[in-house]
Amino acid sequence: MRRNTLAILAACAAVTICGQAQAQQPAAAPAAPAAVPDQMPFDVPYGNSITADRAADVVKAIVAEATKSPRNWKLAISVVDTHGELVYFYKMDNTQHGSVTISQNKARTSARLRRPTQIFNTAMQNPAGAVIITLDSPPPTASPGGIPLIEGGKIIGAVGCSGATGDQDAVACKPGADTVK
Repeated sequence: MRRNTLAILAACAAVTICGQAQAQQPAAAPAAPAAVPDQMPFDVPYGNSITADRAADVVKAIVAEATKSPRNWKLAISVVDTHGELVYFYKMDNTQHGSVTISQNKARTSARLRRPTQIFNTAMQNPAGAVIITLDSPPPTASPGGIPLIEGGKIIGAVGCSGATGDQDAVACKPGADTVK
């Protein structure tokens, strides 16, 4: 019994000494602040909104990509105007129900904040990225698969895909976005 007590006391003393030794170490210098760019990122002007006919062409390109062999990705696809309002929607057969709203939110986020939703996904991986959830109401959708539609250097809308993994959604969406030049 006495040996156990001595062992416990020795362990406590070691922890205390180590803790004091760590406390005496000089504090690390604070990290240098990130450089502030002179130009605003994603400062792409808005143009005239995409039409329903053009949006249908965007969706056709996405469906072709999603169904390439051996793929069988089942997607909800939303195309929105410059304000993030729905212009065209298509849901492939057997797409999971939750993807309807998610695809619209991805497109809306991309149009209103003028950037791919992948950027928000990447930022959320960093603890400082949690501020993203405070940007809008509802907050931006931080999942890959939302891409701005840019024609002549101006945003005319955005497309959002959901139903597969985020990376698959983004891969399928890209050919649709590429139809707009």
